[in-house]
Amino acid sequence: MRAVRLTILALMVLTAGTLVRPRATFDPGKPKDLKAEARGPHAVDLDWRKVRGAEGYHVYRDGNWVAATEKSDYRDEGLQPATTYVYRVSAFDDDGDEGDLSDAVQVTTDPLPGPSVPTDLEATAVGPYRIDLAWSPSESEVGVSFYRIFRDVDEVSTTGDTTFGDSNLDPETKYEYRVSAVDGLGNESDRSERASATTEAEPGPPPPRNLTAVAASSTQINLAWNPPAVSTHPVQGYNVYREGEAIGFVVSTAFADASLFPETTYGYTVSSVDTRGVEGELSDEVSATTDAATDVIPPAPPTGLRLAGS
Repeated sequence: MRAVRLTILALMVLTAGTLVRPRATFDPGKPKDLKAEARGPHAVDLDWRKVRGAEGYHVYRDGNWVAATEKSDYRDEGLQPATTYVYRVSAFDDDGDEGDLSDAVQVTTDPLPGPSVPTDLEATAVGPYRIDLAWSPSESEVGVSFYRIFRDVDEVSTTGDTTFGDSNLDPETKYEYRVSAVDGLGNESDRSERASATTEAEPGPPPPRNLTAVAASSTQINLAWNPPAVSTHPVQGYNVYREGEAIGFVVSTAFADASLFPETTYGYTVSSVDTRGVEGELSDEVSATTDAATDVIPPAPPTGLRLAGS
């Protein structure tokens, strides 16, 4: 018992009348229940059980010190997406003495989200063979590389713009479109809302050229013309109109209009009809006037002729 007391007294130091006891070494043990949870692609939240007597905590990521905090939780930010990190935590006292490291925990940050879905998709028919598309640009942290164009479910093209002209379509046909965005990492958005348009009817053949009308008699006018210079489909014949009323169909480039009235002016137009049976626009109107009527039977001779004075 005496030896114990002497040992205690030997450990006491008297300084300026004050008895100073030596400080015990800080040994709180390692923090327990460390948990890590990804908060999006760039951050991880950590929390653990508080350590009695700790002034604060050191946070380590992949073996490297990253921060000190007074709380028993910490958000580690500025991380890489879709990356796995290993964390450990230790406690320290007010003199900075550090305890043991906690057990390690592993966590993987979320991948970067894909680009936003394209919006405001519009489809507009431009003639019988083409539909033009336009939409609002998508947003992406790494930038949009291109857009995929879908027509009636099937992909038909890609483009780096927010417009696209879909050509070589069929006339008078309805088409439905959707668009998706692909970013620089290859992530693809969902497809846009649908937009549809119907191509216009294919036009008929051009009208005949150089239509002329010449009076052949007091009851007939002869028409003549040249075929159209160019036609998408071959021309199989022509409709002839007098004063807006159809009067005949011919496969040649001439027509004789008979049984007319003498000294009467008539206006004519002609249209082309192609092998589909589609009629084109009317030609410019031309007119002609039938000749004056001529007697074909001489008048009867006079009767009861007398010489004067007889």
